[in-house]
Amino acid sequence: MPQSYKEYSGGELSATTYNVPFKYISINDVNVIGFDGGKWTPLALDASAPRSDANKTVTLATAPNALYTKIRLYRASSTTQLVDFQNGSRLSESDLDTAYQQGLFVAQEVAEDASTSQFAAIAT
Repeated sequence: MPQSYKEYSGGELSATTYNVPFKYISINDVNVIGFDGGKWTPLALDASAPRSDANKTVTLATAPNALYTKIRLYRASSTTQLVDFQNGSRLSESDLDTAYQQGLFVAQEVAEDASTSQFAAIAT
């Protein structure tokens, strides 16, 4: 089971709001692409409320069912260091969790992209 993405297809594509079932550090790391049978395309998110961290959802500007056979919600974690430990400072549980999760999430994304090529498919 994928750790960094979730695909929706069929009757699920008539909705505009989709649950994000995987873990993330920031809801802004979650993006959506659509597959039209030939290629993946980034999808536009709703302008007023694109993502909800409280509800763990992403909302598209329009339902994808008219143009796409499936969509993929995926996590693209930042590779910029999120925590900078300093000599003499206290190690907080939160900072340790964030540093660990960032490394784990990036590793999951790289491993899963190796089999799906999602990032190469949408690279410009």
